[in-house]
Amino acid sequence: MLDQELCARHFTTSAIYIVDQIWHRAADRSMGSAELTEQTTTMLLLWSLLRWERKVGLVAHEHSGVELDSLARDLDALLREASSDAGKQLADLRQYTILATGKRAEIIDFRTPLEPVLAQAEHEALALGHNYVGTEHLLLAMINRACPRLLYLLAKHSVSYDRIRQSVLEALAG
Repeated sequence: MLDQELCARHFTTSAIYIVDQIWHRAADRSMGSAELTEQTTTMLLLWSLLRWERKVGLVAHEHSGVELDSLARDLDALLREASSDAGKQLADLRQYTILATGKRAEIIDFRTPLEPVLAQAEHEALALGHNYVGTEHLLLAMINRACPRLLYLLAKHSVSYDRIRQSVLEALAG
């Protein structure tokens, strides 16, 4: 369902793939709805981009001189810490539903924390004069919407919005 919505919003297949990976990465970490904040969702998007898709967004990182494996390791540690913090703070807000089988299942809302990043990615595409939203626009949106902890980590790895934007432009031109 979200795939169709993103397709209608002119997200590329690769960008949709990165977004789809959030659910898998959250499940791999046994993250519930309490841990899925805008901050952790942005981190999961970046993690997916760094590990599962070699498109313009990742190439822009490489062109800017970022050591991707080191950034991914540090991001993984930050994600563990952030999801743990969020889980402790929001544990009472989890919602449950009773399935037809009579079992209780947690309702996980992926859309609400994801939407600000997706909207920012659309803005980034328009700002570059593009009529599509690709992984490069997702990357710029992630950096633009990064929480202070993620910004600190990115700065530690010499990742800045301006530097990555320039690398995106160079990757697209080359």
